[in-house]
Amino acid sequence: MKKIFLILIIIGGITNYCFSQENITLKRAIQIAIENNKDLVTIKNNIAIQNLNLKLSKGSLIPNLTFSTGWNKTNSISKGGVIYQNGFPIPVPDQNTTRDNWGMSLNSQVILFDGFANYENIELNNQSIQLLNFQSDNLKMDIMVNVTQKYFDLIKKSYIVGAYEDNLANSRAQLNSIQEYVNVGKRTVSEIYKQDVQVAQDELNLERALNDLKKAKVDLLFSMNSDVDAEIQVDLNEIPSSYTLAELNNRMLKYGNVAALSSEAISNRYDYKTNLQDIKVNEIRLSISNKNLYWPSLSAFGNYNISGNQINDITNNRVFTFGLSLNYPILQGFSYDVSQQIAEVNLKQKRQDLEKLELQIRSDIKKAVLDLQTAYKQTEILDRNIASAEQDVKLSEENYRIGYGTLLDLQTAMTKLNGLKIDKINSIYSFLLAEKQIDYLTGTLKY
Repeated sequence: MKKIFLILIIIGGITNYCFSQENITLKRAIQIAIENNKDLVTIKNNIAIQNLNLKLSKGSLIPNLTFSTGWNKTNSISKGGVIYQNGFPIPVPDQNTTRDNWGMSLNSQVILFDGFANYENIELNNQSIQLLNFQSDNLKMDIMVNVTQKYFDLIKKSYIVGAYEDNLANSRAQLNSIQEYVNVGKRTVSEIYKQDVQVAQDELNLERALNDLKKAKVDLLFSMNSDVDAEIQVDLNEIPSSYTLAELNNRMLKYGNVAALSSEAISNRYDYKTNLQDIKVNEIRLSISNKNLYWPSLSAFGNYNISGNQINDITNNRVFTFGLSLNYPILQGFSYDVSQQIAEVNLKQKRQDLEKLELQIRSDIKKAVLDLQTAYKQTEILDRNIASAEQDVKLSEENYRIGYGTLLDLQTAMTKLNGLKIDKINSIYSFLLAEKQIDYLTGTLKY
């Protein structure tokens, strides 16, 4: 009964562990990273604020209207005395007067003309919102490529772990074979110890590979802004490591024209669009600064006031005033002049930044294409080396079996073959990652 209870506990623990692991695809990983990114939330909040600023700038075109009303009581006390008029004394008695005053007023004012700076303020806010949208899209693209790199690294290291597991299994099988040879007297015990050392080395290599795999999972979770203690599982078949040279060559041919790729990048990349939009925003700011510096402002105003000593007599006194007001800054402590010059310098700097970005785009694409071609060439060379190493292993196994070769020859051949297989895994994923890097650099990376 105790054994059954223990088995149920073990099965329950394994079941809970399996269900606690979340299966993650690349698309899902990117989606989680975008949902959890705090910088995107900040940009979203800035867009909301900019929309309120847009509403405020549109409101400046509408006349304001202010209503005010009030009441006050005035108590006047004066001491009596004598005053003289034409030389005759006139007695004046003490006075104590209390009077109420009731009043209402409507006031309105609107800017009729300021060089159309008020209309450009509306356009400035519209373009600023578009700038923030481009920044959001550019940040999403950066998140996308970052998660892609970590995801590819995780799958690559999973395949590397598989290669080390196969190598360890072969070493253990070889150890069992040597033990059988020893049992029948065809080999010495020393070769068991030699092979056991090889098994231990393969176990160490596997342990290191497993540690690298665990760290790759942490890196992926961190790039997703998720809990690094979470258990995740990826489908290795989503991005397999088995590609023929013909398949890789067909994929590489799409990226042969660097000039066309650079033109595509300038059309698609959000950081380039962001810089263009930033220039447009600064052009509008410079235009507004020029208008504030050189153009007068013309405003219209109107006031209507009523007042009376009693609330019932509030319409006894009525005053209606309206007019125009023209203002032109002559001396303003250089504030408008400095603002105009700052806007001019900022615009010049933004244009220089755009030229620098264009050069950077061409440089990055050129290097990424070279990385792609190098990864393809490495894969081609490794295929030939692996074919040769496989023949060496077969020959070493046969020579060792018939007593012509040594165990060291066999171990060396198997170690070389396993190393070449791992190198090929690295070269395949270097190719695939270089391909995604080109898609990112040309602004065509999508999932």
